[in-house]
Amino acid sequence: QLLEPSMTLIAGGAVGLMFAVLLILLLIYRMKKKDEGSYVVGNKPIYKKAPTTEIYA
Repeated sequence: QLLEPSMTLIAGGAVGLMFAVLLILLLIYRMKKKDEGSYVVGNKPIYKKAPTTEIYA
């Protein structure tokens, strides 16, 4: 027995919607993972202030 066309449309739409939600969640997860910190943020700056006095040898 064949399914009614309306049932197949509803089932296909539900599967498509679930796939779209899964894709959006995956993209959000990847963006958050990228922003989590691939670099170290410390209290000490990387640069040092140059000395203001000149030393003559």
